[in-house]
Amino acid sequence: MEPEENQSVEQEQSVQQSSYQEPEQSSGVSFPTVGEQKKSGGAKTILIVGILILVAILGFVIYKSASKKTDGTSSEPISYDGLTTPSSELIVEPVTPAPSPAASVDKTKIKVQVQNGTGITGEAAYLQTQLKDLGYIDVKVGNSESTVSTTTVSFSNKLDPSVVSEITQKLNSVYQTVTTNTLTSSTYDVVVVTGLKKGATPKPSVSPTASASASPSASPTPSPTST
Repeated sequence: MEPEENQSVEQEQSVQQSSYQEPEQSSGVSFPTVGEQKKSGGAKTILIVGILILVAILGFVIYKSASKKTDGTSSEPISYDGLTTPSSELIVEPVTPAPSPAASVDKTKIKVQVQNGTGITGEAAYLQTQLKDLGYIDVKVGNSESTVSTTTVSFSNKLDPSVVSEITQKLNSVYQTVTTNTLTSSTYDVVVVTGLKKGATPKPSVSPTASASASPSASPTPSPTST
């Protein structure tokens, strides 16, 4: 009886194996198997790469702006007196004063006489120093016969107009009133009679003192003599 039982068991196992069929797989569709990782890492990788590129761009922009500030240069031009000129190209040239027209004349050959017309000591010597500072070397000094308050200057008609203008301007800057004349005949090219300087007052005149009258002395009376 045991062999028949074994045959019946084997028949039942063969029937179960034949009745089991594997599931059909449709073409083009894959089913994940146990232990297979999902394919989601690609999107994360793209996101990380994009963030890194953005950070690199921002860093480059910040570096450029910082380098411009450290250089101290500006793309905007700076305006100077209505002219648009970059500060790096601004050139300041020294301004030299224009030479005086009388500088071309040989002043050492011009003869000048200065007369003190105020009676105040040192007035003629003061003007002599002022004229020598202008380049007039031949300057003689003396005293005028009369006392005046107005300064008078006489020029030779052979002088250069620039010399006449220079000396006249100098006298006007020193004295209260200045009058000009033309020399007719003189050994000098310029003759100046000094008057009062600006802010000066005339020299007080000294009145003669009255002579004191001598009081008569009393004659002594003779003393009587004894007889």
